[in-house]
Amino acid sequence: MLSAMDRWSRWSVIAMVLLLPVIIYGAATVPIGVAGVHEWLPDGRIQRERYERFLRDFGNDQFVLISWDGCELGDARLAGFRDQIQLAVSGSEALFTTVQTTAEVVEHLKQAPINLTDQQAARRLKGVLVGAAGLCAVVVRVSEHGLKHQAQVMDSLYAAADAVPRLGRGQLRMAGTVVEAYAVDQAAARSLRQLVIPASLLGILLAWGCLRSWLAAAVVLIMAGVGQLMAIATVTFTGGQLSAVLIILPTLVFMLTLSSAVHLMNYYSDAAALHNDHLGSRAMLLGFKPSLLASLTTALGMASLTASQLSPVRQFGWYSSCTLCLATLFLLLSFPALSDWCHYWRCRLRRPASSGGTGQRDDPAGTLVAAQDGSLEVVAAATETQFVRDHHAPEEHSLAQAAEFLDQASEVIDQDTHAATVSPKAIAYTAWMQRYGNWVAAAGLGLLLLSFFGLMFLQSSTKFEDMFPADSPTIRDMRWLEQNLGPIASVEILLHFPNDAPESTYERVEWVDRITQGIRQNPDLGVAMSATTFMPPLPQTGTIRDVARRSVFRKVIDQSLPMLSQEGWLAINESGQTWRVTAKVSATSDEDYGLLTARVVQAVTDIMETQDRAAAFTVDVTGLSTVMHDTQVTLIDDLGVSFSAAFVLITPVMMLIARGFWAGLLIMVPNVLPETVVFGLMAWAGGRVDIAGLLTASVAMGIAVNDTLHFVNWYAKRLAAGDTRPQAIADTLTSCAGAMFHTMLISCCSIVPFLFSDFIPTRQFACLMIAMLSSAILGDLILLPALLLSPLGLCLLPKARAAVSREVVA
Repeated sequence: MLSAMDRWSRWSVIAMVLLLPVIIYGAATVPIGVAGVHEWLPDGRIQRERYERFLRDFGNDQFVLISWDGCELGDARLAGFRDQIQLAVSGSEALFTTVQTTAEVVEHLKQAPINLTDQQAARRLKGVLVGAAGLCAVVVRVSEHGLKHQAQVMDSLYAAADAVPRLGRGQLRMAGTVVEAYAVDQAAARSLRQLVIPASLLGILLAWGCLRSWLAAAVVLIMAGVGQLMAIATVTFTGGQLSAVLIILPTLVFMLTLSSAVHLMNYYSDAAALHNDHLGSRAMLLGFKPSLLASLTTALGMASLTASQLSPVRQFGWYSSCTLCLATLFLLLSFPALSDWCHYWRCRLRRPASSGGTGQRDDPAGTLVAAQDGSLEVVAAATETQFVRDHHAPEEHSLAQAAEFLDQASEVIDQDTHAATVSPKAIAYTAWMQRYGNWVAAAGLGLLLLSFFGLMFLQSSTKFEDMFPADSPTIRDMRWLEQNLGPIASVEILLHFPNDAPESTYERVEWVDRITQGIRQNPDLGVAMSATTFMPPLPQTGTIRDVARRSVFRKVIDQSLPMLSQEGWLAINESGQTWRVTAKVSATSDEDYGLLTARVVQAVTDIMETQDRAAAFTVDVTGLSTVMHDTQVTLIDDLGVSFSAAFVLITPVMMLIARGFWAGLLIMVPNVLPETVVFGLMAWAGGRVDIAGLLTASVAMGIAVNDTLHFVNWYAKRLAAGDTRPQAIADTLTSCAGAMFHTMLISCCSIVPFLFSDFIPTRQFACLMIAMLSSAILGDLILLPALLLSPLGLCLLPKARAAVSREVVA
């Protein structure tokens, strides 16, 4: 049986070597990109439907607002910059649709029929295209083609600035959704280029330090590295993009595969303490069930993210769960061959330094002493003879039938599931836990309840300003533009008049003007634009002159509708007319978009209520600001949904391995505790969770279950073998505690480089994951033994022994 497993493993490695060029190609050509914020929301979400209806009626609202120090009406660089950009406006694959400067718009307002003065035109454009100190700007509207090629858009703008004398890209101050999306894309690319490799190297360095063997580190490096490449290649071959959310996928799969490999290496050491043949296969048999169940539960935890309403989170859930399963499959199939081959070649390389012949290599006692010394390298000598026999000797028997194979595997597992020597420290720790375990369990459960209460106050954020440090170039430009020009975020107010509405076109324009002026006069808002911004002042009194002007307006306004529609201030379709009013709000204030949008809605409501007649139109409020607020609200909902889904998916697996309903719930407590404590403390401290932080709850639960499964699997087998609860705990701690601590240390250190990312969601993900994984090991090594030794732990005992234990307690 063990020889057959060795053969299967060798063929699996050969097959992977043949596929490796394809996998490397897929990993090297992975595209990087990010979807529009409104595409994050699911179909049917009211804010998404409103925004997409707005896009259909008025076209895309993606623009770049550009200015620089000294950009005033008389600045010759304005016209030069505009002319350079105009070269890229025409054509079927044009990046831009229109480009306008403040000077052009002012000249338009000064001409007939508007006939405004310079001061009146400046007041109309104040806060939009004219700053308080007379600063001007350039507005470039991006085409649909440009939205799909944001890097080309930014490169074209930089090239245009470089072509203008005394300007250059270094002086540009830019803002807009395209600039923000480009900044996120660049952050994702930098993270992939600068952080993934250091994270992997740090994980390998820690693996070597924990295993105290370059040989063992080489084994886990191969398996974790291939798993990481498969994760990236899967994104490529399925037509996906490595967005700023998915950028943590390669390191996550690498970390999880590395952790599982460390556990298998721990089983390898256990097998080496009792045997000197087929060590890789024996280790795989020992670790197969807990490793498979651990990967399954981790994948289920990640798959719970597919219940999210946000598409990047759903995408992360699918990719992470599927690629982890692929990496685990390769890990389990390849481990026997890779571990034995590495030890074999290690032995061959060291043979000249050995002078004792083969007697020592075949001595099980020598292997036992070496394995207890803690070094995996020393089992190489004991492995060589058996390796040569397994790889070059002819077959002595045919493959066993499936049932016979499983029986033999079960015998090997039962035979090897025992620590060679129970650690005195584990015995002493278990004795201490027997005395104080009830208090530890009570404290843990109390902390769990307190943390759940704190979750009620957790807040979220999706504002772009919260995604980058305050000193990042993009944030500095946004703040500079808002201080010198005006607010840069938009809330779109849509006034829809049905075809049977009684108001005339002029009366509809009056409603648009009232709302525009009302927002401008609101001290909390103050900036708005609409069709009336580009019209002469509407008559406001009943004088003869204003009556005459009003009569002229009524006659010519209908002739202006095609022009207003072309400029994007009016939409006409089969259901009626929709007039657009754009209110500007701050993108860099501490207030969230929900509050800013609510102020706009309240201002419009107040204006409508002050009129003598009821409005015969409906009002919708949309725009990216409202979509981002809806996304922000969805984050908190999704956090609860994904966490609950992870609990529901993982708990049955724990019940299966614990062989009981209450037992499964009991051993889930240490896995729920890290997430609730970290998010609870975050809520008490006033922190905000972002879209990357949302991923951590389900992912951390899946990872925490990994160690718990290895612990409980070993503990349950020792109970079945007749050990008492303290004996089983001490044996389990001796066999599993080291590997559990090592996997936590390796996982945390693999994430450390992401703490230095300039993309705050990635940084928050790393910080939360480190906190949760650190808490998880405390839960597994402190709270879990306390629970198992408490009266609650009786539910894990076999029924007959549990009844006797209850009688003794009574």
